[in-house]
Amino acid sequence: MTLFISLILFVYGTVFGSFLNVVIYRTPKKEQIVKGRSKCTDCGHTLAWYDLFPIFSWLFLRGRCRYCKTPISSRYAFVESLCGLSYVWAFLTLNISINLAFALVLFPILICLSYFDIDSGEIEYWCPVSIGLLGMTAFIMSALSITQTPWYQHILGAVIISVPFAILLLFGAMGGADVQLMAAAGFLLGWKIIPAALIGIFLGAIFGIVFKATRKPQAQTIYNEYDDDADRDESPAKGTVIRFGPFLAFGIAVGFLHGDSIIGWYLSFMGM
Repeated sequence: MTLFISLILFVYGTVFGSFLNVVIYRTPKKEQIVKGRSKCTDCGHTLAWYDLFPIFSWLFLRGRCRYCKTPISSRYAFVESLCGLSYVWAFLTLNISINLAFALVLFPILICLSYFDIDSGEIEYWCPVSIGLLGMTAFIMSALSITQTPWYQHILGAVIISVPFAILLLFGAMGGADVQLMAAAGFLLGWKIIPAALIGIFLGAIFGIVFKATRKPQAQTIYNEYDDDADRDESPAKGTVIRFGPFLAFGIAVGFLHGDSIIGWYLSFMGM
């Protein structure tokens, strides 16, 4: 039964991941998400239903448009696979539960905000708002004793992570959207936001160190993306800004699924 449910969730996740590709592509362009048929981004040909099978269509077409033979980014298949695997990961960790329902909504949001941040350096406002609404739902369920998490942990989770991230924002180490994201995630995760934040910051720092160490000196200068006077086409630093969104998103996912175990392990390690 576990294998069967995992397979169903993986297939469902890949189908939903196909929709996430549409959201990720169209949202920054201010295009309609629900309306409008999918088209090849190069030749503009409307794609048939058999061109849109998650993962398999990309593999069958060998990563090329059926009509103009232009290469199709492997990102599409990766996002579909990522969403499917995240659903299986959530089920194997949480089984059939209320928290699983939260995870099935949370993980697609985390995937979207990661790619928004990678592509444009901005996290769409609806992402932290949606996570905040999940947190409000969890808070109400805790207050009504539907879940075992004490209601006050949601408030403490939001406060305890907002303060240090706001300080990092003052020093330019984090963006405002990162602070909003972590505050919303803290409201949802409660105490579990602590390992979530530590994982995200640690992975981001390690990536930053490796990234800078493997780049040429002239490519390490980070220009101000929001400076209207900056010549972006000529800047050697274009595309070299490190985005923290994906690392924070991964930390939130791990914290949501395994935060209690991580905190329990740490307390036992400290003899508490």
